[in-house]
Amino acid sequence: MADVSRRAFVKTAALGAAAFSTAGILAACAAEEKPAAEEPKTEAGAEPQTGAPAANVLSPTKAPDAETASNFETVPDSKTVVGTTYENLLAAIEGETGATTKYQAFAKVAEQEGFTQIARLFNCTADAEKIHIELEYNLAKEIDPATEKPEPPEVQGYDSGVNLILGANGEIYETSDMYPSFIKKAQEEGNEKAVQVFTRAKLAEAYHAERYLDAYNTIDEPSDDKYYLCPICGYIHKGENFTACPICLAPKESFTAY
Repeated sequence: MADVSRRAFVKTAALGAAAFSTAGILAACAAEEKPAAEEPKTEAGAEPQTGAPAANVLSPTKAPDAETASNFETVPDSKTVVGTTYENLLAAIEGETGATTKYQAFAKVAEQEGFTQIARLFNCTADAEKIHIELEYNLAKEIDPATEKPEPPEVQGYDSGVNLILGANGEIYETSDMYPSFIKKAQEEGNEKAVQVFTRAKLAEAYHAERYLDAYNTIDEPSDDKYYLCPICGYIHKGENFTACPICLAPKESFTAY
């Protein structure tokens, strides 16, 4: 019996060695047949790719046009009283003046509550509305040199969360109702300057609303991101990932940081 066991053991060992040897040969053949992965090609001095997704950078090449863009319709049940383009300019100036004063007051509340990033956003948006005021005021004075700016209203600030929602609601009204209504009237009157001024303001207000809602949703978990203000149209960008304004194509280098 011991002899048989030794023979069985030797036979089993031999078969195992043969199988191992065969597997090794096959693996070696497969390795020879499969070409080695090529090293990623990089430009001189560039770091090799790590497989991480590229940053989503805003790099616009074409400015939106009120004649062709799909987001210039006025909401149903419009709350806007439409007059002549000159009257609409006066109404817009008054609305933007109220918004500027309101956001400056909201910025002070945010500072007092310790929301420094929100305070920066309110101050940035207040300055954006000042850009709209100047564009509209200068155009109104071309129509009537006697045009004067309105006095800023008295405003009340609430807690920053409420102030952000109030700000977002105002910006949404302007971008979806007031300015589209004024743009249509300016188009009817053939006033291309007014169409451009209202268009840029309308598009900027949509981004302002977006910034306010983002700040509202992250109020207790703020980031260190800066806000950047376009000096031409009042667009506001959060963070560094952009090269130019998506509304008027002004370069990032011209923006003011907050």
